[in-house]
Amino acid sequence: MIPTLPVPLRPFAPHARTVVLRPYRALAATIVPDLGLRLIFPAGAPPARFALTNPLFQAARLGRRAILITVARGAHKRYCGNAFMDWRAFYVSLLVCTTQSGRHYTSDILFTRPRLSKTAPPPRPAHASAWARAWAYAAFGPLARIAIRKRVVATRGARTIALRVRRLLLVPGEQVLGFALSGVKGPLGLIHGAALFRGRHKWRRIPGVLACHTSTPNQRTACALALVPPAHHVRRWHLVVLTAIGPVRLSW
Repeated sequence: MIPTLPVPLRPFAPHARTVVLRPYRALAATIVPDLGLRLIFPAGAPPARFALTNPLFQAARLGRRAILITVARGAHKRYCGNAFMDWRAFYVSLLVCTTQSGRHYTSDILFTRPRLSKTAPPPRPAHASAWARAWAYAAFGPLARIAIRKRVVATRGARTIALRVRRLLLVPGEQVLGFALSGVKGPLGLIHGAALFRGRHKWRRIPGVLACHTSTPNQRTACALALVPPAHHVRRWHLVVLTAIGPVRLSW
């Protein structure tokens, strides 16, 4: 419990905020000089990669789970900077701006893992044959006229992974997106999940069921993502696959 403070100091009292981690999360926070902002991550370790774009801000690790962001004294103007973080398979972009007022001050941001629903089972595709067809087209099948033909390469350290979207199959009451991943440099590793989004400026997630089939151990994997329900009249797609080196995104 926070002790009683004088009225002028109450806006500066510690205030925590909880944020659920997603494959990509963008948020903003204000920071008061001499007070600081603490980022607390789930059990394990702080972000493997952390960068501040404004040299006026400073970052220091606090134990095994937290990072403290502070601002140098004498910052009377309004300054802003980005803090880019990569925690396991999640990307976080945090906009930090200075303020002299404690009205919107946040002392702690607590990041939590997304909870898996235990009550309702995930939807299943209506046609099992569509999965086999999507795997075949994603990994080995010939390119047809409706093939998407999109490819992106992501590199993290000494490992490089290529993501290729081959075809979007149309089945009555269902759509199945076939895509393949391969280890261009180093082993491919495990595929932790995938999500499909739509929209140009504001992304909206399209519910889907994922299944992957390894055709070549550690080097190539074919996957199928069934959309439930199907999405029609979509002009902009975004596929985010959570790989062993982090999220890999492909837009078309």
